[in-house]
Amino acid sequence: MIPDVSTGNSVRPLLAYLYGPGQREEHEDPHLVAAWDMNGAPDPGRDRAATLTRLAARLDQHAVLRAAELGAMPPSRVWHCAVRTAPEDPYLDDDQWAEVARRVVRATGVAPDGEPTCRWIAVRHSPHHIHLAAVTVRPDGQRPRLYRDGTRAQAECRAIETEWGLRQIGNGERTTTSYPTTAEVVKAEQQGWSEPSRIWLQQQMRRALAHAGAPEDYFTSLVAQGVLVRFRTGDGGERAGYSLARPGDEGAGGNPVFFSAGRLDKALTLPRLRHVLTQ
Repeated sequence: MIPDVSTGNSVRPLLAYLYGPGQREEHEDPHLVAAWDMNGAPDPGRDRAATLTRLAARLDQHAVLRAAELGAMPPSRVWHCAVRTAPEDPYLDDDQWAEVARRVVRATGVAPDGEPTCRWIAVRHSPHHIHLAAVTVRPDGQRPRLYRDGTRAQAECRAIETEWGLRQIGNGERTTTSYPTTAEVVKAEQQGWSEPSRIWLQQQMRRALAHAGAPEDYFTSLVAQGVLVRFRTGDGGERAGYSLARPGDEGAGGNPVFFSAGRLDKALTLPRLRHVLTQ
């Protein structure tokens, strides 16, 4: 289960994306699964009388009141967290995703127990993930304590994985793998991929390692699995590192998007790979 946290300054465009069709009509049945108050949060996905503007106004209500005192809207007030399960994980229903949402907003400080909470919603428009959106202004006008919210979201997701029998991605800060950004998740949705390139490449790395007896076997397996491999050389021409790319994942100018091995999995950089496979 992978969380990705980001912030912004306007909630209405985020809602338009969450409730919209997606770039390639990949969003299916967008609707609320949880909120700070399900009775107070209009759902444009299921209620014909609800609108995005009305939902945005409800979420922004405390920020608007604070802006009347300060003369401007609080900066970076929009908090967004996408939470995605692994492709091999079992299907989670709306009630289960609602529980995930409540646990994540509680753990991150958006809606902690025993304190005034921010207004937040959880929108589901895909079987395998939800999006949490919040305006980080409390009813008393104060901002929540969101220090290390990304790390706390990851730790809570690790706990949910253990309790629910989902794929174990890592152990909080000790995990060697990295997580896809929101942009990478959106790109995967647009391309119709079941997982972002970063996750796909990490899977190929583990699969290749399982069948490798030496570094060259590892790289041969990667190539056979369709991975694009690029080596970085040192001053003497020797291999000093490597990067990987997914076929079809292109950036500016149509060039493949390469990820360095260290960005994908710190345990599988070239020096560590040589150490593991030469024991």
